[in-house]
Amino acid sequence: MTDKFKDLVERLLKKTEAKTAIWAKSSLANEFKLVLSKGAITTDSWHDSNTGEDLVDLRILNENGDIVEDITFNKSEYPNGYGMLQQLHSAARRSYYKVDETIDSIFKELDSDKTIGKRADESSDLPF
Repeated sequence: MTDKFKDLVERLLKKTEAKTAIWAKSSLANEFKLVLSKGAITTDSWHDSNTGEDLVDLRILNENGDIVEDITFNKSEYPNGYGMLQQLHSAARRSYYKVDETIDSIFKELDSDKTIGKRADESSDLPF
């Protein structure tokens, strides 16, 4: 990984962890996208069942949607690069799904004196 690419990943991670980057879900199952004024960045993480490898990637797209840079690491051959991109992917996923906010709201509910939980609506439970 070049120093420039490493710097990019570190800056993206910093913005994401500071909650100042708005990640969206892409059309792929586990890919997240950050839309910028002059392009976009995507990150995806997956398991290749043919090779048994865990992989993660980062793509840079220009304003026309063309992929201008793409870097992919697998866990076994490039553990450092994989770890760095996986950390960003995890942060993007947590940001999109608002994991920290959800856990905080659960703590707030658990700390209250109110009864928590609600019964499942039986009319919505379909047998098929």
